[in-house]
Amino acid sequence: MRRRQIRSNGAENKRKEKYRAVVDDNTSLSIYDKGDRSYCIIRRDLAKEYDIEVQASEAPIINKILSDPDPYESSLADVKILEEEVFPVADAIKTVFGETKELDLFAIKLAIGGSKNDYVSIDETDLKKYDVKPTLGGLMDFIKENKESILGFLDREYINEEGNVIYLSSGKKSITDNIYSLKLKILASMQQRGFFLQQEHKYYGPQLYIIIESKTTDDDKLFAFLKELEIDWELIFFRRRLAIHDWTEIECEKNSENLKNYLRTKHETLNYFDVNNITRLVIKNNLPFIVADKMASLLYQMKSDRSVQFQEDSYSITLKKAEIAAAARLACAYLGIQTEVEFDQDISMADILKYEEELTNM
Repeated sequence: MRRRQIRSNGAENKRKEKYRAVVDDNTSLSIYDKGDRSYCIIRRDLAKEYDIEVQASEAPIINKILSDPDPYESSLADVKILEEEVFPVADAIKTVFGETKELDLFAIKLAIGGSKNDYVSIDETDLKKYDVKPTLGGLMDFIKENKESILGFLDREYINEEGNVIYLSSGKKSITDNIYSLKLKILASMQQRGFFLQQEHKYYGPQLYIIIESKTTDDDKLFAFLKELEIDWELIFFRRRLAIHDWTEIECEKNSENLKNYLRTKHETLNYFDVNNITRLVIKNNLPFIVADKMASLLYQMKSDRSVQFQEDSYSITLKKAEIAAAARLACAYLGIQTEVEFDQDISMADILKYEEELTNM
């Protein structure tokens, strides 16, 4: 059952954003902005290219003893996943954010032995009991130096409430002033088991997740990191922005109330009368949406500049009709639209020219 949506104000709605992008056959990401936090969640599908060995586990008995249950299958993931998928991400983090940005290792269980039928497990707690803090970089070096004896990595934790089997968990806080944290996780979701059985004929579908929590996604360091991961952020951003703009344009040209709402929400210093007068002039001259948007931008900047210059509340002061007419003429000129803007007869051309000069010199 859907929950009833509680209306929020315009500023909150503009900040709150959620969308998904598919980058290639194995990579997708989701962006979620909420309040003062932005989340970028990158998913890399490992099931298509890597195998997982599955055996029955001792869970039917040991789960009677454990407070946190083990999965009923023991799964062994290929060590190539770490070498080809995880460690390049760790290198990218150091390339972009600096060599000191070493990720802490929270969870991993390695299989050490001669074959998949002859091994023993070790995990991060075997170091932590000696007060040694494992890192992802340390894991990289350990695997490089012991490649012949490391068969892969096992399921480390089963989170019953989420239905997730965790294979690896790593992360670091305070990456930059903008990025609060960056985490790497490899997990398989029991909720998605049916999908992977159908699509890949595999019992487990491990996924690599890169979770970035930041103040904003509009950040050069974040863009550089995504570029290292071969994710074209500019293409994602412009494709989405252009589509939203085109759809908005259609709806605003079909319905003047939509145009008013758009202008009022986007340009917060324009008051009720400003927006109505702009819309009236646009309708009277049959001007396109792009002109209305440009007019509003010019007038918004004018009011903002005046509020700083004269220390006045820009919202409470209504724009003169001559100022709006001047903005319309300039917007048409900027956009190369050849039209003679008609305005009310009580508007002085001298005033229009005066405000055109002010708008031009902003």
